[in-house]
Amino acid sequence: MSETQADVQHNGRVMEWTQWPARDRQALSVSVAVFIIVISAVVVLSYESVWYGVMVLVALFAATAPYYLPTNYHIDKDGVRLRTPLTTTVRPWEAFAAHFADEAGVFLSPYSKLNWMAYRRGIYLRCPDNLAEVKAYVEQFVAPGKPRGG
Repeated sequence: MSETQADVQHNGRVMEWTQWPARDRQALSVSVAVFIIVISAVVVLSYESVWYGVMVLVALFAATAPYYLPTNYHIDKDGVRLRTPLTTTVRPWEAFAAHFADEAGVFLSPYSKLNWMAYRRGIYLRCPDNLAEVKAYVEQFVAPGKPRGG
């Protein structure tokens, strides 16, 4: 059983699992980290300032943090909780109008149709190893969404 599926509990009340994309794709993770460090070094050499290099390094790692840090997902009858080492997001089921599933997870949207604002206000439950189970659980609380143009 994979690390991402190790803590799945589903007894009708609670589901909990952890996703760590960087662990699943180690070669890509190392490549991107090396690329970020090289870009930061080029900035240091180009601008002759360590501060600019550090700012670029911090900005690029902050932008990729959701990929590099593990995320713990917890869904129960009250709602959804996502916890990373840096943040915790908690939302009740009432905050969502629809859900949309793809091959890697379920997107919970505050709108019944996908629009540009939904992506900023919604929550994506990354669950490629237990997608059917998570989707079935979410459907108890949130209706399926309408596709674009539909």
